[in-house]
Amino acid sequence: MRRVLFLTANVGSLFEEDARLQGQWLNVITERILGEQAEFVVMHMQETGGKNFQQCSGQVPGLVQKLYDRIRQEYPVARAILDIDFEQDMYTALGSMYFVRKSSVDKVEQYNFIAGRYERLNPGIEMITKDLENYSLVIKQKFPKHFWPAFKWGRKGFVHVRFRFNKHYFDLVNVHLFHDENNLALIHENPNLYSSNRQRALAFVLAHLKETQNGHPSHTFLFGDLNFRLDSTRFLNKLTAATESHPIDESDLHSHASMANNLNAPQVLHSNSGGDLEVSNKLPLPTEQLRRTVSAVEFRREVANEDSDSETNCVLRIEKKRFDYFNAKQLLQDWKSYLEFDFETKAFPELYEVPINFPPTYPWSEDPTDCGVLMKTRAPAWCDRVLMNENAWRVVQSGAPAYHSFGRDTCMGDHKPVYLSFAVPDS
Repeated sequence: MRRVLFLTANVGSLFEEDARLQGQWLNVITERILGEQAEFVVMHMQETGGKNFQQCSGQVPGLVQKLYDRIRQEYPVARAILDIDFEQDMYTALGSMYFVRKSSVDKVEQYNFIAGRYERLNPGIEMITKDLENYSLVIKQKFPKHFWPAFKWGRKGFVHVRFRFNKHYFDLVNVHLFHDENNLALIHENPNLYSSNRQRALAFVLAHLKETQNGHPSHTFLFGDLNFRLDSTRFLNKLTAATESHPIDESDLHSHASMANNLNAPQVLHSNSGGDLEVSNKLPLPTEQLRRTVSAVEFRREVANEDSDSETNCVLRIEKKRFDYFNAKQLLQDWKSYLEFDFETKAFPELYEVPINFPPTYPWSEDPTDCGVLMKTRAPAWCDRVLMNENAWRVVQSGAPAYHSFGRDTCMGDHKPVYLSFAVPDS
């Protein structure tokens, strides 16, 4: 048996002028890779270059080189595919790294999609940073504009590679799906606005895989920042029991009109407690209030005295980029109780996942002095995931899998990385 290690990390927080988080991030990632002692290591990164990618994308190769230098004694063969050419239209900011342990350098080959053959990796580290659209060892796609015509065309997309390791075939896809752009949309007339677009994008990836695999039996893994969020209606109902909603400040009419154009997006089917699929239509706010444009909504405890302090009685305040629960510590401690609202994978029964037994991977504080708390920007969610097809699931199940987030005690940015390790047979 030979062990495999897959890691995924949204690294958008790492790239600033001072690069203040990079050193401790490297320490944690290095410790995880060397500690696992896997023969083949794959790391998927999203948002390479960060939010200010025009200024900071140049830091990406240096970060990759530093990681390689730390592990090269054990992993002398490496390849990095880094989409950091932000001036081209198909820019995705995805980065994929592949490390081969010295005991397995003759057992890992990458597929050449144009030549139709597997090829051995060269000694040392090879970085590919330009013209990825024409690079024969990778298929890179950005999600089409028509997926979300009312919003700015972002960096979301996927990178697909294929490897042969120890006589096993792996299709590996680095994926970054659409995020929740506005918290208020989740309590308006279509709380499934963003999840519907993620569903459409992931279906696009699966259709691509079906076409390129052409019936070839492969272990397929999709891992990255899938941006999966909790079912907002049920989660909010849990957090705001025995409260009344109070819309605040009718402003930003233009923004509301833009959002209203998207309210007819298809709904996502969710699984109820009995395992059946249903559409959740319960709304936290009365319909007559939903027709108003608000910049914030507060959920306040029901009190007999109308003169009571509204701030004291506020349980939750939601704004476009604010999710402020009155007891942030409890919100984090109770994570097991709202894992049941994680439904987005249910729309894809052909995909499997090792059961989650770790806290939400997002949104964690980006302050190195306060790394163990959630930011008050978004609802907590398991955004960073490793999914697989049935062929892969069979191998993973029999290979003593370990599936966890890590870096809990270190500031890793607003996302905690996730890893899946497992063993594959020798034949």
